[in-house]
This record gives sequence, structure tokens and C-alpha cells, in this order.
Amino acid sequence: MSPPKIGSRAPVRPTELREPPRPARNEVKPQAKAQVTRPGMSGVSQFESPPARQQPVALNAPAALARGPSVAPGSYPTAADVRNIAAMQDPVARNHAITQGYSDLSNAMGQLLGTENANWSTFATWASKQAGVSIRGEDMPKFFTDALKGADGVMGPMSKVDDLLRKLGLPSLPLGDIASAGNEALQNVSKAIADGNKLVFEEVGQEFARFVETFQGDTQFDAAKVEQYLSGFPADKPLLKESFGHYAQAMFEKDPNKKAELMLLANDKVGLHEQTQLQPYVEKALNSPVKDTFRDILKQTVEAQINALPFPANLAGKAALKTGLVDAALNPVVDGVANVFRRVATEHMMKLAVPGSALKLGNDLPPPPGMESTLFPPHLRSIENPELRALLGQLDKSQDSLKGSGAKDWSKLDQRMNYIVDLFRSRQSDPALFDPPFGQRGTYPVAPSAPRVS
Repeated sequence: MSPPKIGSRAPVRPTELREPPRPARNEVKPQAKAQVTRPGMSGVSQFESPPARQQPVALNAPAALARGPSVAPGSYPTAADVRNIAAMQDPVARNHAITQGYSDLSNAMGQLLGTENANWSTFATWASKQAGVSIRGEDMPKFFTDALKGADGVMGPMSKVDDLLRKLGLPSLPLGDIASAGNEALQNVSKAIADGNKLVFEEVGQEFARFVETFQGDTQFDAAKVEQYLSGFPADKPLLKESFGHYAQAMFEKDPNKKAELMLLANDKVGLHEQTQLQPYVEKALNSPVKDTFRDILKQTVEAQINALPFPANLAGKAALKTGLVDAALNPVVDGVANVFRRVATEHMMKLAVPGSALKLGNDLPPPPGMESTLFPPHLRSIENPELRALLGQLDKSQDSLKGSGAKDWSKLDQRMNYIVDLFRSRQSDPALFDPPFGQRGTYPVAPSAPRVS
């Protein structure tokens, strides 16, 4: 049974056919023969040269070849630029260049396919910019420390540790050391996010650059050219190959409904490919061994305090370490701190700032402004493309609805894709997504160590 349709598709207004005026025939009129002047004729110079013969106009002169849209060289990263950016060693600078690169590739694709539909690189721009917040660790340390102070699962066990430390003649466990442990755990999370950011850009970014370089200037769909282009994709990346085949079809599709669906189909397939590639990085970021990190740092703090005591005051402390008494007291603290960290890190990571709104990935997507009742743009309110319908049936748990789109566990691929396909469909016609993320367009080529924004 087909899912219910919400709203109506935007009608395609038939183009009124008018017979163009017939061009005048390109006729060559014969030149009149010059009269021969006999001597003695008055008013005519005997020394005047006859008029020059005009060259005939060729009836079969070739017309200037039509050329499709093109993208200015240096306005988007080439495949070589993508590789150079991915090779940058500074994760913060690299993320900035990746975000800018995605935006410029999005703009280049928009010049070929139109900006009435966002492409995958358009969305990737804002996801990469959000990843930069986690890579830089902005606001996280204070956010984590504040959360610790209000967590019963941490403060209760910590009071018991403090009781033990007092009996051993040691000061209370400083909250700053826990925050320090949180910073180290955060660095592990940031590295996983940065590595995933690099992996996807290096792979998918090159394919967007190759698409622009291949099809700019084309005026019509060339099946043989598309087939040759698609043969350049590795055999183990079928989704990526299919995605760019759909982009090639969309480039020359005149029907706005069909074009929007081809764009969404391509975007969803690129999304599924890259999220599958990212799975180990997401799991590493959200399920990093934070307990080991916290346990090691807290135990090192206690050991340092015990060793700082003079003999024989340090004997009781060393005995507590040897018998496992310190470990037993620290374990509940470690468990509580790790739980708080995961919750805070997940909340911190599961945000997406896009022009005009800040989305929380754990909540259901809100309808775009002006689409509170229709939910989706006019050309995507109902889906007719059978391949797209099948894909949405596989990935979207609540088709034609935004209810249930929130991802409660971002480490689960199916929950991420359930959110992403609704994000792509509901925001595909938002022109603000094409805005440059840092206010300016980039210039290329870019050396790996010197990203530039014009």
C-alpha cells in the first residue's frame, strides 16, 4: 500500500508553443555588370576604375556552437586541490579549508544544475562547519564541568573518595583534575571527528570536482559520455557511482518535479555512502574509552598525592593503593563521570547549525518556515520516482512525515539516515544553504599549508 501523500505537487505549466518567425532566406543577388564607357561620352571619367566585385556570402557557413554553463577556473577546488587540502596536518585549519571547499563545490554544482535544488555538497558545507566546533572543542570543558557539579551520580561517589583521602591524610579530589581528564577524552573525540571529516572530503570531494570538470559546457545529455565518466568510479563504490549518474540526468532534466526527485535520489545515495564510511569514526567518537581515560588520570592524581607525603605518613596511602582500596573508591566516580561525559559529548556533537536555525539531531526535524502544513518543498511533496520511493521506504521510518525523525542514538547508522533523508527532503529548496559559510568564496589552487579565503 502506498504511503499517504501530503499536499500536492507543484504543477508543471506547459510551455506555450509559438511558431517562430521564419528567417529571411540568405540570398546572393547577382551584381550588375559594369557598363563599358565609349570614348566621347560626357560626364564619365575615362580613368575611373570599375567598382570592386563583392565576395559572395556562403550559404552553408557554420553557426557558432552553443555552449552550456561553465564554472570559472579557480573558483572551486579541483581534484588535486581536494587532495592537497586533505593532506593538511593541522586539523583545525584543514576543517576550515574542507568547509570552504564543500561550499565552493556546492556553488560550482549549482552553476551546472541550478540552485533551486541543493546538492549533497551544499548540506556537507554546514555539517563540516559544525564538525569544526567539536574539532576545536569550543565551550565543551566548561559545559562538562558545570554538568559534573549537578550530577548526583558523580558528586555522591566523590564524597566517599574524599572521605577516604582524608583518612589517608590527603586533600580532596580536585574537580579540576576531572575536568582535565574530560579535556583528554574530548581530544580523542575531536580526533575521531577530524579524521572522519578528512576521509569523506578526500573521497567525495574529488568526485564532485571531477563531475564539474567533466560536464561543464555541455548542453544536452550524452549517454555515451556519461557512461564513460561513470566507468571511472571504483567497483566497490556503487552508491557513489549511481549518485553522480543521477546528477548527470538532473543536469538536463526540464521537468522540475522529476529534476527535484533526481537530485534528492542522488543526495540520499551520497549520504548513505558517506555515513556508511563514517560509521567506525562515529562509533569511536561517541564510544571512546572514556572510562580508561578518567580512571588513569584520577588514579595518577591520588598516587602523586600519596608519594608527596613524607615517610611514614605515606605508608597508609601506599597500602591502600596496593590492596585496591583506592580503585574500589574511584570506580563509582569513574562510571558516573564517564556517563556524564557521554551525555554532554553527545548533546554537544548532535547539533547542526544551518542558515536561519540550529537543529538538534536528537529531536524531530521542525518543518521549514512557511511549510508548517506541507512539510516539504512543492516539487517533493509527493514522490513519483520509483527508485527514490524504494530508497525512502528503506531509510525513512515515517515516510511523508517529520515525526520520528530524531536520532536518539547517533552512533546507529539507521537512525542517522532516518534523520538525514528527512533533512535533505525538507530543506532541498532552501536557497540560503548556498550561502558561503565564512561570508566569502574561496580561491584556488590552495597549497596544503596555506588555505586562502578571498
